[in-house]
Amino acid sequence: MSENGNFSQIISVKNLSYSFEKNKALDNISFSIEEGSYTAIVGVNGSGKSTLCRLISGLLESQVGQIVLAPNKRIGLIFQSPKDQIVSGKVFRDTAFGPQNLKLAEHEVELRTIESLSVVELLDKAESPSNALSLGQTQKLALAGMLATTPDILILDEATAMLDPSSRQAVYEVLRGLNRRGNTIIHITHDLDAVKETKNVIGLENGRIFFEGSTNEFLSGPSLVTKIKGEPLEKCKRGEGALAQKTFSFENICFSYNEGGKDSDVKEHFINNVSFSLYKGKLTALTGSSGAGKSTLLELGAGLLKPAGGKVLCNCKPALALQNCSAALFEAFAADDVAFGPRNDGVKGKVLVERVHNAMDKAGLPFNEYGERQSVGLSGGEQRRLAIAGILAMDRDVVFFDEPTAGLDGISRVHVMNMLRSLANEGKTVLFTTHHQDEADFADREIKIEEGRIVEDSFAATVVPEPVEGGEVVDGGEALSPLTPYESTSLLKGLKAFSKGMSGSGWKTKCRLEKLPSFLRILIFLTIFVLSLVFKTTIPCACMVLVNIIYCLFANFNFSKIVKSIFKILPFLCFFAIFQIVFRPALPDEVRYTTWKFFMITPSKLWFCLNSILRTYASLLCVCAFFVSTPEYDLIDGLKKLLPFKSLILILELIFRFIPLLIDEACDIIKTQIIRGGLGKVKGKLARIKSVVPLIVPLIIRTVKRSEILAEAIVMRCFDAK
Repeated sequence: MSENGNFSQIISVKNLSYSFEKNKALDNISFSIEEGSYTAIVGVNGSGKSTLCRLISGLLESQVGQIVLAPNKRIGLIFQSPKDQIVSGKVFRDTAFGPQNLKLAEHEVELRTIESLSVVELLDKAESPSNALSLGQTQKLALAGMLATTPDILILDEATAMLDPSSRQAVYEVLRGLNRRGNTIIHITHDLDAVKETKNVIGLENGRIFFEGSTNEFLSGPSLVTKIKGEPLEKCKRGEGALAQKTFSFENICFSYNEGGKDSDVKEHFINNVSFSLYKGKLTALTGSSGAGKSTLLELGAGLLKPAGGKVLCNCKPALALQNCSAALFEAFAADDVAFGPRNDGVKGKVLVERVHNAMDKAGLPFNEYGERQSVGLSGGEQRRLAIAGILAMDRDVVFFDEPTAGLDGISRVHVMNMLRSLANEGKTVLFTTHHQDEADFADREIKIEEGRIVEDSFAATVVPEPVEGGEVVDGGEALSPLTPYESTSLLKGLKAFSKGMSGSGWKTKCRLEKLPSFLRILIFLTIFVLSLVFKTTIPCACMVLVNIIYCLFANFNFSKIVKSIFKILPFLCFFAIFQIVFRPALPDEVRYTTWKFFMITPSKLWFCLNSILRTYASLLCVCAFFVSTPEYDLIDGLKKLLPFKSLILILELIFRFIPLLIDEACDIIKTQIIRGGLGKVKGKLARIKSVVPLIVPLIIRTVKRSEILAEAIVMRCFDAK
């Protein structure tokens, strides 16, 4: 990137072209951006917007042409997914990461951090775990982290696409203030609300510029707007409904993610006494702000979560398309991925081929064009449509979609919404979540939920009850039966508990150990842990078990759980003890209780096994107590005071930050596997191992992808590995 030219133009792009293998992302484009301007770069998915912003920010090197940047200008880039940009487990420390990399004085780092969090209205969350924030708050944190580096040019790559309207407006307000202060803002988007905030527009289509001018000129051209937004969705005329057959019902559903809460305590419930029914041939929109409970309701309805109270009733188990489309990519080729679900349902031969063809065509990925394309090589929008096709191929009568248009351009969004309408017209029951009011208006019915409660329901239907024996709920059709949650969801529960434990985001109160300074907790842990392993004789080993039980009690472990855990792992320890008895040599001239070939029991062997079991118990209890009482941000703070190696501490911090991200990714992959029949229906160890193999490929792919994004996020926040 050069540093010369006319400095009233902060960025000048000259004859720029860029290709990924045979695909040309940008084709000989030229434009300039003035200092202090507010510019939208618009275009449909795959038009080259993200490639252009990565070239401008320096994450990609130019192949043909050049980008001229005014000297001494710092660029900040904010990505679409906010979770990918958070590098620390605590809000205050994450925001301070950039200023610290700039080698600023400690008081200056603190001042910038406070100012940046104040701008995005997150100062009251400064001491909170970053994992505990909502999606909108996480995007604000990503913005605060970038603002703290004081960039002259701020680029947002679809950074508001995943947010609800309220959160989007909050981000827009911040951007307006920055632009008034003289910052140059570039917003990569296909959202017209974001475009209306800007002063200039650059339009991209197939890697070429089709428009460059003022925002008013762009918005006044209907054909230009249609290129981005597509044809407007027709508003559904809602009136007195026709006879409708009930196919699905939530009855007084309560649910809490808080394991410590009592089911009878309403305050503990995240979903609180929710009741509504769904009907055959009806398209229903579930709306509400981020964190209102929409995705949780869909997972309860799909059998991925078990309600704490109430019933889920249905005539068939629903199929659910999750928001994280990458989690659905189980096979190397697109057609094989779509076939994954129906194949697990036992569909074969011509019927399977026909389902795959129809599903891909409905989702806007024609089989003849995309069937042999590699899944990981598809664009983000194409991957989302492929995930939808995988659900359509299962041909369930009740279908749920979680934010099916998230991240899609206007034309693709209209296509997906028309596809949902066609499913309803075929007689299927369709429920989807959305943050877009025009999508909600397109549906036959809108149910709005806030803070786990229904606050609005627009549906009016005439339903004639017809009693059918053997059922619990009957309305003009067959009886509905209670939904049985999937058995494999216990794995999800364990992973989520582990993730919350690492971040501290699931904790309600501090334990007594947590009141100690973090470095002192580390020293106490190391001392107890080393002593637990050092002692070899029975009395000291037994004493260390007692010490570690007391240590666990100070970490707020329930004593009964400690006892239960001891009995749970005892069989495994006894199994290994048998090996020790076999391979450990006997002492000379000691008593032999029994001898059988290589198997010999002697007093020394028995004492050795007992001491090994006691040491193992002591060390396990010690490790558990430490991690329960010391979340990762406290661990990092303590290590900073004990160790002088900043690079090592940064690596540890990134590892601790990365693990919960991968756990979340694994949870989404497992959820999709469960829904598409990949888990829970196999018998035998070999078959179960084989069923888990499809989990590995997408997790490896996402691990690599997240690693790349996290590395880029660190670079954009001024980290220098040299």
